[in-house]
Amino acid sequence: MLLNDSKKSLSAALLLLSVGLLLLSCGVAWQRVFAPLLHLPTAQNDFFHGFSMGLGLVLEIAALVMLVRISANRPKS
Repeated sequence: MLLNDSKKSLSAALLLLSVGLLLLSCGVAWQRVFAPLLHLPTAQNDFFHGFSMGLGLVLEIAALVMLVRISANRPKS
């Protein structure tokens, strides 16, 4: 499993953290940057804004859980 290998799990957690931050920043900039470029109706505009914010938060939480589990499994010195 991914959590058994510390190097791979740390890389995966940092990737999730980075992608989550990217999605959150896209969600914040959605109304000013992306919405005028895509010319979406209001319902789709609100959906994609909420989807990017929600997915970003889920990825952030998953990354934090993985990082906590990695630090708990690290041998004590």
